[in-house]
Amino acid sequence: MRLTRRGYGAVGVILVAIAMAFVGGSQGRALNALAAPVVVALLAGAVQVYRVRAPTVDRSEPRRGFPGERRTVTVHVEGGGVATVTDALSAGLDGDATGTVDPPGTIEYDVRLRERGDQTIGPTTIRVRDALGLVERTHHVEARTDLLVYPAVTRVDGEQLFRRTMGPEIDERSEFDRLREYVPGDRLRDVHWKSTAKLNELLVTEFTDPADDDAVSIAAGADPDHDGEMARAAASLVVAALRVGLAVQLRVPAGTLPRGYGQNHRRNALELLARTGAGQPEQTEPYAENADVRVWADADGVTVTIDDEPRWIEDLTVTPDNPLTAEEGLA
Repeated sequence: MRLTRRGYGAVGVILVAIAMAFVGGSQGRALNALAAPVVVALLAGAVQVYRVRAPTVDRSEPRRGFPGERRTVTVHVEGGGVATVTDALSAGLDGDATGTVDPPGTIEYDVRLRERGDQTIGPTTIRVRDALGLVERTHHVEARTDLLVYPAVTRVDGEQLFRRTMGPEIDERSEFDRLREYVPGDRLRDVHWKSTAKLNELLVTEFTDPADDDAVSIAAGADPDHDGEMARAAASLVVAALRVGLAVQLRVPAGTLPRGYGQNHRRNALELLARTGAGQPEQTEPYAENADVRVWADADGVTVTIDDEPRWIEDLTVTPDNPLTAEEGLA
């Protein structure tokens, strides 16, 4: 427990009053009359703050996202007094995570996702003051919320890249499985228009697992301090491949994601790329010999090799915008 700046000002008034009392005169008596209620206010404030039970917090869990996006965080505080609440933010997050509330109550603030990886909100520092703001007590609440930030994704022309380099066989479809509701990211060519018109609901055709010919393996690695560029390039290629109907296997230094397709597989790939570091892809054989697409990042830039033809990732990028940011339910 300690005095606030206002509390120190109140103590100053009391000290001046005591000093003037020795001097005497009407001015000293007037200051003494002022000092008495100030002393009472300080004592009452100290008692009030001392008696407030330790506050608790309940923080919302923001959705995962991409660098540059913003999330709103709400923090509900239980306790008493007047509380100034401050959340700690890890290095990959930016924001003014401070607010004042009369518990029980809630504060809100925006946080900007800045760097990929596992980020953390919390712990929380709560400064509880009395009603007059003279005395405060600081509480630390070890409440932490994890927030995963995916690598940035840019738009790659998968139709041109994969169909041109891997041949027309990737257009062959597997057997029909079922009809399901459309979700953002499904291709329009998979929409079952007859059923959509009949039921007045957008439906798409879902096929069984693509055959091996409809799959692509992507291996990505990087020199130290260049894993961010590698993750961004690999994420862009994974998204592009999935959007043209390819099943994708992904190998990076942090591990291997088996072949799969669909929205859940895309999310799993982005999670793996959010957490990977530098180094060679995880595998026993030399990755240059057993991957359809090879990504390598170093001080010179990011190269993408398909059919033994290396190209800079910038040459494959159509636009810098993220094709997934407008989609719901990704995280």
